[in-house]
Amino acid sequence: MRDYYKRISFQEELPSSFVTGLLCLILVVVYIFIMFLFPYQLLSQSPDAIYLIGMSAGIKEGEYYRIFSSIWLHGNVVHLASNLLFLFIFSFRLEELSKGRTVVIVFILSGIVGNIGSILWIVFSIPMISFGSSGAIFGLFGALIYLLKGKSKRDNRTMVFILVIFFSITISQDTNVLSHLFGMVSGPIIIKILKSISKHTDYQFF
Repeated sequence: MRDYYKRISFQEELPSSFVTGLLCLILVVVYIFIMFLFPYQLLSQSPDAIYLIGMSAGIKEGEYYRIFSSIWLHGNVVHLASNLLFLFIFSFRLEELSKGRTVVIVFILSGIVGNIGSILWIVFSIPMISFGSSGAIFGLFGALIYLLKGKSKRDNRTMVFILVIFFSITISQDTNVLSHLFGMVSGPIIIKILKSISKHTDYQFF
């Protein structure tokens, strides 16, 4: 049965950076699409778009789609560019250590978990409007920490580099720290689950 899944899998035929490039492309396409859907400024998204699909108190009114939709929304070109940079760094390395499907699963689930963590702001009646892929990207970061732990000196230096990046962009006045933390913590948990699935079933993620 395992050989059957290997035969039907197209993953082996794809370059190791395929999913990383695809995720980056999706973020760019979504940004351009929303920019045309809600015309505003060339380098910034319309506040209407942000309030429509970003994480906000609307979640209390049953607008649960925001938990997913806000992952793909960015406020301006700088926001998008910085997330694309970190997405490339973390996703590219993770894709080298696993499979493309693993990167997709970690990215999406970590983004969702990060946004669920953001709900705490709303529970405590703290005004909040959150959007962006940061929670998902830090899920990739957490997954990397887990997979690189105890590896070579090169990988240890990579971990230190990633930690510096994490703290440098997290200590910011407008950063949704809860989304980052929840996303980062969920990364290793997702990897552990996927490792268990790979070990006990025919579905392989590494």
